[in-house]
Amino acid sequence: MTASYASFAQEAGGADTKDTTGTPEKTHFVAGILYHSGLNYYGRVDSLHSKGICPFLGVSLKNGLYLNTTFVFIRNSLQSQYAATLLEAGYSFINKKKNWTGTFSVSRFFYQGDIDLIQSAVKEAASASITHLNKVMNITLGINAKWSDKTDLGLQTGLDHIFRVPRVFGGDVLVIDPSFTVFAGTQNFTSTYYQQKKFLFLPVGQEQVTTDSRAFHILAYEASLPVIYGYRWFNLIFSPAWVSPQHLITVPGQPELSERGENLLYVTVTLKLTL
Repeated sequence: MTASYASFAQEAGGADTKDTTGTPEKTHFVAGILYHSGLNYYGRVDSLHSKGICPFLGVSLKNGLYLNTTFVFIRNSLQSQYAATLLEAGYSFINKKKNWTGTFSVSRFFYQGDIDLIQSAVKEAASASITHLNKVMNITLGINAKWSDKTDLGLQTGLDHIFRVPRVFGGDVLVIDPSFTVFAGTQNFTSTYYQQKKFLFLPVGQEQVTTDSRAFHILAYEASLPVIYGYRWFNLIFSPAWVSPQHLITVPGQPELSERGENLLYVTVTLKLTL
């Protein structure tokens, strides 16, 4: 979820230019666990306000290729159980001048049969992003595609500024990265209405008409403040965030089919080991 859930794998074990390790100079293994206080999908939430605990592991090669597996466990007032496994493979890079970085990834989602996550219609996804790094403001542009029974396309743009404080207690580093991101994309939905039937200009009844529509809208605004503490192979990432969903789909008379969303303040905490 977040952008929020756009990919647990990317949030957890995936390529992350905002941790303290950067592009690897050799092959390394990644393992850790992520806690998510408010699972959401661009600010869309379930009625139980589920939380997530996500162990992850992966491998990153020195050529920039990586592969990660994330296991999703959810907890709410009704249940606490395994929900899904996410596989992500991708490629990340940063140029020699360290002013451009980017990522391309593909993901596959495997859901528990009796689980109902807010994003569980999505089966596969692909995304790419490019970031221009500079001393004033980093600028990120990204595109993505998500496949369910239909295909949704998305765009995102973000701004952030990295504050790096080395040697807080010696051989460690502290990174603070205030960020703001706008998410946009297509929304597939079905509309049903009744149309008056006529015979020789006289009304004779009504017929139900169902149409499929797809619109491109801003989906959410999100502001976050990741704080990353790194010491050798250890990273602790504390990231409070605020997300505001936009253009929620509503179905008149059928609230169970309408999107449920709200302005949400949530926190992710990640413990990440790089060996």
